Formats: sequence, C-alpha cells, structure tokens
Amino acid sequence: MTPGKYWEGLKCCQPVTWSRVYGWYDLVLARIFPPRCLLCLDAGQRPTLDLCRDCEADLTRDLPACTGCALPLPQPDTFLCGGCLQKPRDFDAAFAAYLYQHPLDWLIRRMKYGSDISAARVLGTLLGRRALAAHSLHVQALLPVPLHRAREARRGFNQAMEISRAAARELGLPVVYDALRRNRATAEQAGLDAAARRRNLRGSFELVRPLPFKRVAIVDDVLTTGSTVEEIACVLKAGGAEWVEVWAVARA
Repeated sequence: MTPGKYWEGLKCCQPVTWSRVYGWYDLVLARIFPPRCLLCLDAGQRPTLDLCRDCEADLTRDLPACTGCALPLPQPDTFLCGGCLQKPRDFDAAFAAYLYQHPLDWLIRRMKYGSDISAARVLGTLLGRRALAAHSLHVQALLPVPLHRAREARRGFNQAMEISRAAARELGLPVVYDALRRNRATAEQAGLDAAARRRNLRGSFELVRPLPFKRVAIVDDVLTTGSTVEEIACVLKAGGAEWVEVWAVARA
C-alpha cells in the first residue's frame, strides 16, 4: 500500500473517542473484577460502581437546599437561605448531592485519608448521577479544586480531580484540569472558622492559561463555609467566566 492510500484509509476510520475507550474498558474490567460495595461488601452496581443499591439508598440527599450555597432548608418552598439573601456569594449557584452524614462521611474520609481512589470514583459517579437527575445543567465544563503540588504528592492524587472525572463521564462534560493552579501551600481548612479560612486562602489560586469555557462548575468533595470555592470563583470571574457554579458530593 502506498503512503497516500494509507492516509486515505485512516481518514475513513471513525475516530476513537475517550468515552468509547472507557466504555470498552469498563466492560472488560467488570468481567474480570465485578463491582463490590465499599460499604457492605455485597455486589455493586454494574458495570463498575462499587456501591450497592441498598447502601446508595441510605445516603441522605441534600433536599430541600439553598440554591445559593446548598445549605439545607427547613421549608421546601424556599430557594435561598437567610445568609444568601443578606449577602450573595461570589459564585452564582451551588449544588450538593448529599449531606455530610454517615455513611457518606466514612467514604469521604476513606478517600482523603486512606488514599482510596476507588472511593473517589464512587463519589464522582454519584455526584454526576444526582446532578443529572436533580439539577438543571447550565455549565459547559467541570473544574476541580486544585491541590498544592506538595499535598497532592503526599496524598498520591487530587480527590477533586478524580471526582470530576467520574462525574464528567456520567454527564458527558469535559474536565478543565490545567487552567487553575494553587500557587502556595495553605494550612488545613478543617478546624478554622470562616474568617480564618478566608485569610488562609487569600491569593492562593491563579489562572495559568485562558479559561476555555464561560460557564463552569467548580467541583469539590465537601462544601463547608464556601471560602475555598468563593476564592476560586473570584479568580475565574476575573479571568472571563460568566457563570460559576459550585458542585460538591456533600454539604456539611
């Protein structure tokens, strides 16, 4: 075959997308290693969700919730909490799939402090499914909260990145992983009050390249005071973003 004929043949081939590759990979993986529930060790949900339906049903959904910060609301006919009515957030909307309660809190701790990447994939899949079922999609891409390189090296992975990847596969959205950087190491947010969290994070994020989308969702594992994502939202808005949502697996 001549080189010209070879390249013409390549042009006629259907391009292999990442979703198709992952789809075949999931099927093969499920045949070799059937999914197993991380909580009760019963059979998981095919093709690759390591969580059974009964344990998924035990997770407490964040409903009703404030559309501004995802805080649980006492009444189903209200949309914003008192805090968001008095002082709107720097992001445009927030969505959390579940409340930070048992057994979801155990899965999150297993992911973060046990370096269990399989738990991150479960949490991301759940977030994607809940977002698709209960949330109108106004975003074009997902943007995980970045870790400082030293902390990511210690943990072995960025949990927000792995959650984003799994959620994006459920939603058919791209993940923007290289536009935002955490430019300095900060103290752990756990244990700090809201004011201390804001001081701790001030100036710790920066855009390293133009944002390729105008409407994005910042993705993290747990939404607490919102200090981290508010700092990121300010950076994204300054960089040209028109709509910034916050998505979290759990609301504390």
